[in-house]
Amino acid sequence: MGKGLRGLAWTIACLLVFTCAKAAAADYRIADDPPPPTIEALLEGSKGQTASDGLRYLAVIDDMDLSGAKPAWHRRVGYDVMHERGLATAGQFSIDYQPAFQEVVLHAIDVWRDGVRSDRRGDSRIEVLRRESDLEAGLLDGSLTLSVTIPDIRVGDRVEYRYTIHGYNPVFGRGYHDYWHARYGVPVALREVRIAYPRSWPMRMRADVPGFEQDRGEDEQARWWRVRGRNLVAVDEEDGVPGGYDPLGRIEVSTAEGWGDVVRWALPLYPGRFDDRALAAELAAQLQLDPADPAGSAERATAFVQGQVRYTGLDMGLNSHAPNRPELVVQRRFGDCKDKSQLLVALLREAGIAAEPVLVNTERLARTANSLPSPLAFDHVVVRAHLPQGEVWIDPTRDRERGPFQARTPLQLRAGLPVSAGVQGLVEIPYPFPAQPEVEVDQRIDFNVSAPKAVADLTVKTTYRHGYAGSIRERFDADGAQKIGEGYLAYMRDFYDGLESSAVPELEELDNETRVNERYRLEWDTAEEGSSFGVIPFQLLDWAVRLAKKERRAPLSLSGPRFARHTVRSHHPGGWDIEKDSQRVENPWFRFDRQVRLDADGDFVVVAEWRRLADEIPAEGYARARKDIEQVRDLLQYDVDVAVDASPAWFGTGWRDWVWPVAALALGLIVLVLAWWLRNRWVVAGMLYRPRATVASRLLEGRLAAGLWIGLCVVLVEVMFERGHKLFTEPSALAIALVVGGVIGLFVRWVFMSWVLQVAMGMFGHDAQSSHVRRTYGLAMAPVGLFVLLSMVALGFRTDLLDSEVFVPEQFPSLATAVLLLVVGLGWWLLSLAGGCAGLAGTRTRRGVLIVGTSVLPLVALAMVVIVAISLR
Repeated sequence: MGKGLRGLAWTIACLLVFTCAKAAAADYRIADDPPPPTIEALLEGSKGQTASDGLRYLAVIDDMDLSGAKPAWHRRVGYDVMHERGLATAGQFSIDYQPAFQEVVLHAIDVWRDGVRSDRRGDSRIEVLRRESDLEAGLLDGSLTLSVTIPDIRVGDRVEYRYTIHGYNPVFGRGYHDYWHARYGVPVALREVRIAYPRSWPMRMRADVPGFEQDRGEDEQARWWRVRGRNLVAVDEEDGVPGGYDPLGRIEVSTAEGWGDVVRWALPLYPGRFDDRALAAELAAQLQLDPADPAGSAERATAFVQGQVRYTGLDMGLNSHAPNRPELVVQRRFGDCKDKSQLLVALLREAGIAAEPVLVNTERLARTANSLPSPLAFDHVVVRAHLPQGEVWIDPTRDRERGPFQARTPLQLRAGLPVSAGVQGLVEIPYPFPAQPEVEVDQRIDFNVSAPKAVADLTVKTTYRHGYAGSIRERFDADGAQKIGEGYLAYMRDFYDGLESSAVPELEELDNETRVNERYRLEWDTAEEGSSFGVIPFQLLDWAVRLAKKERRAPLSLSGPRFARHTVRSHHPGGWDIEKDSQRVENPWFRFDRQVRLDADGDFVVVAEWRRLADEIPAEGYARARKDIEQVRDLLQYDVDVAVDASPAWFGTGWRDWVWPVAALALGLIVLVLAWWLRNRWVVAGMLYRPRATVASRLLEGRLAAGLWIGLCVVLVEVMFERGHKLFTEPSALAIALVVGGVIGLFVRWVFMSWVLQVAMGMFGHDAQSSHVRRTYGLAMAPVGLFVLLSMVALGFRTDLLDSEVFVPEQFPSLATAVLLLVVGLGWWLLSLAGGCAGLAGTRTRRGVLIVGTSVLPLVALAMVVIVAISLR
């Protein structure tokens, strides 16, 4: 049974191979044609120039005959092999055709050597290949390529081949539309296009190609038109040419007398409705297509077509220009621009919304109007919907768009032909200038300078809108934040050498926009590298690209957003000495504005805006544009000197720098007044103003246990003041361990200091229980807790400022106030401790001061000396 299956499979495979081979062979045939005039006779003595590929192209002649039963396109090509480097190119040529409606006839593959012709049709290797050029884009058109390899080609040979392609796409009916390139990227001695057509056809022809001659004639059965160019030089295709600009030149023909004829041709192809009413009703219910809610219905229908029907096209035969029925597109859940547009129009009509497909050209854009009226003038289809609030233009092939239509990216197509009865011409597709920047950068640079060290912390927030938001999301999804961050850092280092990343870029999703947050840090030695710093709105340099110093023959494409803004705010603790200024560079194609100013906080602000006013710069305006671009690039760097200001530190502060210190002092005053009022009722207030009496009364009443709770709270406050910032800036197991270690250390200090006090009290003849001494010490810590809290307020809760190695004048108010409060708190604690000891010993306050002065005070003084010594090191 297994052998039988294998045999059957082998038989089927052989049949398939035979069938495919037979089909391929049927796509072309070899046949003689009437002997044409020799190339020498056509050239009339002209030999042409040798191209860079080592060949001398003599003639490229196209002859289109429309007078027969089928259109027949005959091509004749001849060239001489002038150099060894031309052998590979000379021995091969290819022919593209559509097997669904075309047949190739090979008339000649001739090699002339020493004046003798050799027919190579039988010796050449001919292969039928299927090479889908748009496969990666999801489009299959079914075209085939006849690849011909000619054997035995030598330097000095002349190669000539001729072939005819019979047939024409039936989707165009009785009309005919075509175009040819007039020139090539190589020199050609003779380029000729000739078309013969029935006398009754309304043929329109155009060949706006300088240097070509045109002539026409007729006989009893047909008319003909011929365009001919001699001794054509190679076309040097320049970089940056707009997609719709054809430097080769076009020779066009069309039987359409106007754009209305193209509309009438397209109308039967786009009925824009469902024949299956059950399916239509099902989709209308599923998508809630309600005539009472036209805007919502249109958004839901668009979301369905964009998001649930993938972009794939099988453009074979009639489907090269004719869309599939909406029912089939829904069933397959795929389609190309024609299919998706027809489906969307059908859905919109189910919601009572008038809509029609619109033929457009994604490369030629507004240049479409310069083409002859023809279906070939278009390469894409979109939809125009008529909503109560106005026309809405939709591209169903886009990735799913969200939000209201007015917030979506407009279509950059400029001109289109609506497929609607009565339309006679192209219409303008609105492309309003964006009200907000499509790319907006907010950058902040904070300088910390302590000669010879300088530090710049850079924060970059880039907001992307419209189509730019979707593309940046796709990049993050595809590459990940880490990889993108590496690319961003490399990009930023082009402007700031030595820059380091402080964090991985973060993607933030907002309403109809996307934001990327970046952070960097730059440190340098001003003694070695100088104190000059370039403030650069770098994002705009991506679009103000430096242009080459040369003449230009073709227009230059302008890319990037039409509206972009980059704002840089720079803060320096010593302030800035900068004058307000504004500059503008403007021409018909772009406008650049730069403003320099100081804001209310004294920060230096540079605002740079780029407006692209056109899609391209004409060749005659290139020199002016290049000069303006250089001026823009010069304005995109503002050099400042970040050297330390020699004036006293407090002169470099602003009112904002005093907010927290004043708040701490005001809060301290309020708390101290309130404590004075509550000194007889609140133990904490009592330890501030009457520590001796408070401890004595609590000892008598047996309520010294409050000292444990007060001491515990103060220990926690001290630990958070000294080490708590690490839990927020560097959260880690090590940070937690440091905090826990700090708590343990303070408890050890508490026990040790209590023992020292107990010993000192014994020396002065006062015996006290160790537990009473520890609790009294805890009660006396109340002023410490209060003034440490006030110091945290003075620092704006940025206790890490005390650890900074770089002194920043703007931080002087906070630091000075915090230190003052800590010193006051230390002194108050010693007085409170002395009073507490006196109350515990049942003696006068002077004796308590003596006890503390001979025990705790020397230890505190020693600790402060050690701390200062370590700091100075």
